Amino acid sequence: MTFKATCCCKQLSITVSSHPEINSVCHCNNCKQRTGSAFGISMYFKTGAIINKTGETKVYKFFHKEQSHEQCRYFCPQCGTTLYWTISTMPDLLGIAGGCFSASDILEPTHTLNNANKCSWVNFPSKWHVQE
Repeated sequence: MTFKATCCCKQLSITVSSHPEINSVCHCNNCKQRTGSAFGISMYFKTGAIINKTGETKVYKFFHKEQSHEQCRYFCPQCGTTLYWTISTMPDLLGIAGGCFSASDILEPTHTLNNANKCSWVNFPSKWHVQE
């Protein structure tokens, strides 16, 4: 089974050949700003599962203060969608924005992270793993 994520204008895409190792909803301020939403859906895949990348990217590199790691975000220079990223503390994984997969490929997350920053009106299933 393969999963393909694309940016809004479809110029940029990434295809993976497995289910994610980590599938989470993150409430850190940085994910909120990245998505313009109350949280970000982050799906992490082993780098060996990446079978294709197409399109031109720009990169935004920064130090994530809340979580003490370096991050490189790859985004489409045409539409601005952040499609995927790397994190220095997880060198064998690549994060992909969950909302960039087709609706049928957006798997239910299993974790909720950085819950101290969660909006009070957001609730998740009790079966999800909660990580502060």
